[in-house]
Amino acid sequence: MESKLTHRDLYFKILDLKSNKNYKVEALYDFVLCKVDYVKEQSENYQSDLKKKLHIFMNEFDKRWQKCNRTKNRFDTIFETWLNKKFIFSEVSKSLPMFHVGRPKVLFSKACDKTKRHKTQTLRTSNSTEELVYAAQLSLKETGNVDAAKLLKEATSTTPTRALNIQRAYTAFQNVKPVQMYSEEDALALIIDAKLTKSQYTLIRLQAKQRNANIYPAYNKILEAKSQCYPKKDQVLITEISAEATLQSLLNHTVQRIFQSIENLSAYEFKNNTVVLLSKWGLDGSSGLAQYKQKFNDVQSASDSNIFLTSFVPIQIIMYSGESKEVLKEFIWKNPRTSSTKYCRPIHIQFQKETTELIQNEVSNISNQIQNLVSSIVNLGNDDFVSVKHELVLTMIDGKVCNAISDNKSAQQCYICGAGPKDMNNLNTIKQRPIDPSTLSFGLSSLHAWIRFFECLIHVAYRLGFKKWQAWGDDQEMLKKKKKEIQTKFRQELGLLIDQPRPGGSGTTNDGNTARRFFSNPDVSSSITGVDKNIIVRFKVILEVISSGKKIKGVEFNNYAFETAQLFISKYPWFYLPASVHKILIHGTQIVENAILPIGLLSEEAQEARNKDMKRFRENNTGKISRKHTMEDLFNNLLISSDPLISSRRKISNKKSTTLCDEAKLLVCIVGENKEDFYINEENSEDEFMEYE
Repeated sequence: MESKLTHRDLYFKILDLKSNKNYKVEALYDFVLCKVDYVKEQSENYQSDLKKKLHIFMNEFDKRWQKCNRTKNRFDTIFETWLNKKFIFSEVSKSLPMFHVGRPKVLFSKACDKTKRHKTQTLRTSNSTEELVYAAQLSLKETGNVDAAKLLKEATSTTPTRALNIQRAYTAFQNVKPVQMYSEEDALALIIDAKLTKSQYTLIRLQAKQRNANIYPAYNKILEAKSQCYPKKDQVLITEISAEATLQSLLNHTVQRIFQSIENLSAYEFKNNTVVLLSKWGLDGSSGLAQYKQKFNDVQSASDSNIFLTSFVPIQIIMYSGESKEVLKEFIWKNPRTSSTKYCRPIHIQFQKETTELIQNEVSNISNQIQNLVSSIVNLGNDDFVSVKHELVLTMIDGKVCNAISDNKSAQQCYICGAGPKDMNNLNTIKQRPIDPSTLSFGLSSLHAWIRFFECLIHVAYRLGFKKWQAWGDDQEMLKKKKKEIQTKFRQELGLLIDQPRPGGSGTTNDGNTARRFFSNPDVSSSITGVDKNIIVRFKVILEVISSGKKIKGVEFNNYAFETAQLFISKYPWFYLPASVHKILIHGTQIVENAILPIGLLSEEAQEARNKDMKRFRENNTGKISRKHTMEDLFNNLLISSDPLISSRRKISNKKSTTLCDEAKLLVCIVGENKEDFYINEENSEDEFMEYE
């Protein structure tokens, strides 16, 4: 039959295809169907014959293409005559098909199994299995299914068990879950969790690739992910002794990354509503850093043995109905670990010793920036934006910072009411003393509260032999002897190091974990120290309540704390309540009621735990080319490890939670008991700290 197609038409189609040969045959067939309409109306035999002709054409083309070294210009010149030839189709009948009486025939591929068995019965009975298999192989090859032909030959012409092995391999492959490659953010989260350096990550990645597990992205991709964790460069100032980002730029970047970590943002209606990010901030100094053998070019008298950090932690994003903040609508986001370093964002780090002047200057600087804050505009995509306001509270501070801010000259004097040591035990007058309302916003410093309550009881135990607040003369020898005895017993029975100086001059061994171990074993602690067990238990209840992150019942807590103070003074009237213990027992309820969130969410644990991170990052993850380079790397590592999007991908450690004791449960609002009990922190501590439920 005369054809409308030439070899050149098919040749151009072949050049357009970039897959394997088998796919080209099928594609050529589809191309012919589009160009020649009547082919679709022909029988299966005709269409099968057409596929064979196309397969032969492909073979002829491949031979000619190889002779020309797969060069198009040479091919067009040498085989111009062949390209101009028309493609010859088989003769077909153009008469209308005859209509037969009865059920129309069904294509073999669409027939049921019973019909297929009936149609192939003669074929199966008149030929052997070997003949049928061989014929099937040839038929597959002629239609272009070379791989299927090879597989059929492999399954039938080799060992008897080869077909079974192929089936098992196919079944196993079907059950294998696809390998998921790490995204850049997931890989960066892994690096932070595993505390990997660049060389360690690169080694792990190359070893995995050698075992055909290319699941880790290249390190240059990690660098791109890191760059997304930084605020705008022009808003960050780096020097040899300090690194600082403006609070506005850091809040803008933080809230943008938080929204990127939230799933299903479309479920929230932000229009005509007020969105607020609640955060806590604070500052703290640390000593005992390694001093590097590098000179300071800018400040000759500087030292790197002390470091001072200012940071903030985002707690919750809340949406209120309308423009006012009177009607709470819903929570957009909650920090799952408000006492963890995972969301502790650095504002300012500097190589300076913590002094009263430095504290006051830094608080003044950040307070001025807070007053000048404007709303952050968050890009949600698709030309949607949301405006987020900011509220920050200064609660991540210890007693030294509280005294410096309130201009309290003595650490033994209460910075809230001004009571001195000799006033502490006079409970009748202490409740009547006027207070400074501005100091109630500083929080309770719950981490340091554990340590101060513990030290209070230890110091009572040292003095039980002579029952005086101060030790003079022979009393000092008695105190030293009792102290040594108590230290030895705690070391032997609980494995605790009590009141021993740390190397490098960075405080003593009295830390949060030591205090918690002391209070979690009241029987042993009471027998070693001689302190009344009931007081130890009541102190523990109060500390659990203020650390729980749950809403505290004001009246019940106030009564319980005041009764505890009365019990302590009745047992040990000669020992004046320390100012830190007095603050919680006497002013605790006022501070709790003044807080915008449950007091446990406002603790300083994240700020304190950040000191260890700074020492580790400075030693292992910073370049030592210059002082400025080291400071920049240190600041960047603090930003990366606290980035909200990266932290949302990090693994949450399965720490065993400590259940609140029965007495403590009576002083807090349990979930579901009070409709106002919104703020429940389910994971309220860093890995090294205990959690309370």
